[in-house]
Amino acid sequence: MAMQLLKKHEIIFLGIEQVASVCCVSEARVHKWIETKGLKASGKGENINILSSDLVDFLVQYNMPIPQVILPAEAKKILFVFASETLEFIYVTFLIKFFHKLKNDANFICDCVAYGKDAELKLMTFVPDLLVTDTVSACTEAIKLNTYSKEIGGNKILSIIDQGMDQEDIHKIQCSGAEAVVTRRIEINALVEQVNALFQ
Repeated sequence: MAMQLLKKHEIIFLGIEQVASVCCVSEARVHKWIETKGLKASGKGENINILSSDLVDFLVQYNMPIPQVILPAEAKKILFVFASETLEFIYVTFLIKFFHKLKNDANFICDCVAYGKDAELKLMTFVPDLLVTDTVSACTEAIKLNTYSKEIGGNKILSIIDQGMDQEDIHKIQCSGAEAVVTRRIEINALVEQVNALFQ
């Protein structure tokens, strides 16, 4: 059965054979994902079905490419990258919850990761439409990842800075490819507007 692109907010059930086909893996591999890796499925035997949204979540969790055909039309992918030592900051925790809320309430697929090799791997496999880099405590890492992201192509970059950041550092962040720079003190509605503006 040939699959067509999904309509906005459309979720479909996929059989084992279809999941294997769109993910370019064997049916045995899909069964293994269900049995040992936690891919959500319903039914038994020949009638096992997997929600397309559950498959997307699974692929994101395991850093696997998401086939375009299982993404709802106009779905946008956002990757938030932060310094692991800032995870305890209320603001970073808030942003992670904010991006997960976007995932649940809007047509966004969101993920987050700490700087390092995992961030580069996630950038290559997740292929976000928007990269959000937290530069507080990680300015050098953010500049490096922004530059790398622009080299591999195509996504928009929003960098979050500290309110008192030096103008020279802000300029370096902008030169690394950030289309927008906002402070950590930005209000939630202004952040939503900024994200929407980048997708216009």
